[in-house]
Amino acid sequence: MSEPPKAPGRQHLVVRFAGEALLIVASVFVAILLESMWQDRSEVRDARESLAQVRLSLAEDVQFFDRVEQEQQQAAEKTRRLLEWFEDPEALPNDAVHEVFLNYNMPISIWPRRAAWNTMVNSGQFRLLEAPDLVTRIGNYYEHHLRRMEYNGQQYDAAFTVVSRGELSELWDFDTRVLLTRDAPRLTQFRNRLRRIDDWTTYYLDRVERNRARAESLIEEIDAYLD
Repeated sequence: MSEPPKAPGRQHLVVRFAGEALLIVASVFVAILLESMWQDRSEVRDARESLAQVRLSLAEDVQFFDRVEQEQQQAAEKTRRLLEWFEDPEALPNDAVHEVFLNYNMPISIWPRRAAWNTMVNSGQFRLLEAPDLVTRIGNYYEHHLRRMEYNGQQYDAAFTVVSRGELSELWDFDTRVLLTRDAPRLTQFRNRLRRIDDWTTYYLDRVERNRARAESLIEEIDAYLD
């Protein structure tokens, strides 16, 4: 008759329980590691999607630069037409000059679109991209070049408003189509302001072209990164 199996000894139980405990700890560790890896991938995916929104914003900037450039060029043409006439204000203005007087309105200037950029900055998503050079160039575009454009635009708008809505109405009667003054120093002063506006427009158009080129370059870099 065979003997009944012996109960496991204390040492054997300790080893078994320790093994089970280690298995549980290892399982928890692996679960945490997998969760962390999944979370990291999810955050990187979200960061890439946000970068795609920045890319969309840059594309909108390019289109807006085109519109600003068109209006600024039209304003420059009107300013130069007025300058030509004010060189000899005794001459009767032709229909083209009359049209400028009636429609000498301030052209649009750049206002920044930073929503997508600010979202990535505030959420710290740029650190997840592991593309420091690209992030630096995007940052320079939004925090330096566009802010400078905004500042220049405010100065430009203020100077244009003084001329188009202030001094012009003091010098020109829109109903009778005649000058309200023949004072030479006063007319010279106004002509000088027009020259200043013309210089401002030339400068601003150059800034528009430069920043459009920067935006287009960043779009290409972002496309290459996202691919």
